Formats: sequence, structure tokens, C-alpha cells
Amino acid sequence: MNKKVREKFIMDTLYKKGKISVNQIIEKFNVTSMTARRDIAKLAEEGYLIRTHGGAILADPLENMFSFATRIEANKKHKIDIGRKAAKFVRDNESIYIDSGTTLIRMCPFLKDRKGLTVITNSLPAASELSNYSNIRVTILGGDIIHERRSIYGHTAVEQAKKYSVKKAFIGTDGVSLKNGLTAYGNNESQVSNVMASSANEVFLLCDSSKIEHDSTFKFAELSSIDYLITDSGIDKKILQKYKKNKVNIIIA
Repeated sequence: MNKKVREKFIMDTLYKKGKISVNQIIEKFNVTSMTARRDIAKLAEEGYLIRTHGGAILADPLENMFSFATRIEANKKHKIDIGRKAAKFVRDNESIYIDSGTTLIRMCPFLKDRKGLTVITNSLPAASELSNYSNIRVTILGGDIIHERRSIYGHTAVEQAKKYSVKKAFIGTDGVSLKNGLTAYGNNESQVSNVMASSANEVFLLCDSSKIEHDSTFKFAELSSIDYLITDSGIDKKILQKYKKNKVNIIIA
């Protein structure tokens, strides 16, 4: 059974029940105890859960705080470059959507001089940063806070997102590949992105090069659903050529 399918089951169970046992994974997928524990260990290393005796629980707020802080510092220079480049596509008096994620946050400081800008977001850090600029109108979607993401998801957020239409949507992803498109660790993390992207005239995917040709657990969109992929100069040249050959509009920050 595919590792990504197991990871999705683990995270879905944690979101619903807050905990999962090794035995649940073994019984669901008929795998060894070693395999189940290895899956849990991988997700623990990435900050999504905390290992317990015989299983795992969702990371608590304190653990999540350090996990988020670690992720936002990872590839910091590249993320700032991507954010700066993305902001150049935003014009005065536009309405845009800014997704959650540590790369998306980096574009916010570069929007401070835009006049008449309306930003819709489900990112708490993005809303906090943009609230410093009186010339920008900020609308934050309501719903359930996912602490490790510092973001808002869930049914309420999705229903609110359906009421908006934007000129441009700037979205993130946990992984992207030519084979599987855009992937995330769970359905929660992609529903709002999909709704807002479908309402936009143009869709920009902001993704540092470490995530390119790396798949996560849950496929939520085809590459053809985005208009531009903005990444950093660290992208492998062979991969860059493959993407261009497949008519993906890549912009290098």
C-alpha cells in the first residue's frame, strides 16, 4: 500500500479524533509494526504530530509554535525572493487571495505601497502583517484554526470562500510534480485554495524549489489549473527544462 495513502489516513484520523494508534494503521493497511512506526516518525519529524507510546497525537500549540517557526525560517532567502517577485504582479485597486503557507507570507511586506488593494486570506500571519497598512483592506475567512499551519480551514471557511471572486489568487502547496500536480498533507489544507483559485482570473503557485518534483499525501489540483509557478533559482536545470517542455509557465525569482 502506498506510503502517501497511509500518511493521509494518519492525518485524517488525527484531525477527526486527535489521536491514532500503531495498531489502527496495522489493521487498516496490513503492514508491519515497523512500517507503521516509520510513517509516524516521518510525520513527527515534519511537525505534524507528536509520537506517543503505541501511537501519536496531534501536535499541541506549543509544539506547533516551534514547528511553524522552523518552517518559516527554512529556505528563508528563497521564500523572500519568491514573495518579492509575486508581489510585482499585484496592481493597485485589485482584489486578490493570499493562501496560507510560509512562502505566501513573504509577499505581504512587498504589498505595502499598493493603493486600493483588497486581500482575502485564510492565513493568520498574512492578515496580521497586512493589517499594518491602512491602504489595504483585509478580509480574513472565518472557520477552524489549524494551529500548526497558523491558518483557517473547515466547512465555514470553504462556504465563505465561495462568496468571493478575485482578480488573482496566490496559492501554496506541500509538493508539486508533473505526474501528480499539486499535493498537500490533507484535504483540509486544499479546499479553500481550490475554491479561491477557481474564482480567480489568474492563479499563481508560490513554491520554493525544494518542493518541486516532491509529492505529498493528497492530490488537490492539476498543474494545468495554475497560470504561473513562481519558484527560486535553486531549481534543478533539468527539472526546469522538463516543466518548460510541458508548457508550465515558470517564473524564476
